[in-house]
Amino acid sequence: MSSHSILIIACDPYLAGIYGRKFERDNWDVEIAETILDGERTAIKSRPSIILLDDECAADISGEIRRLKSLPTILKTKIVVLAKEGDQKKISESFSAGADDYLLLGHFVPQEAVQKMRKML
Repeated sequence: MSSHSILIIACDPYLAGIYGRKFERDNWDVEIAETILDGERTAIKSRPSIILLDDECAADISGEIRRLKSLPTILKTKIVVLAKEGDQKKISESFSAGADDYLLLGHFVPQEAVQKMRKML
């Protein structure tokens, strides 16, 4: 078992698979959920080190971050938002809601994301 674990919540299975394989190659324990609700259930059970949350999965990403951060079993879990767009308002709201970081697709390749997450822990 690895010392690091990640839960990838992404409604795009292809995207989740790409990121999941990169983290697995770096010896992370990886779980994938396709919906926020499934992700919440998985997070409560597995208590991951980091949740990588695709903002395409939620209409109100800041509300979902607040809800996840309020769960007592994952208070220490870092939440990183994965986004296709660099909407400054959405980024600011995500950080205000408790996101620990924000990654823009196209600005990071998956391997760079792995390195960045490792540094967070």
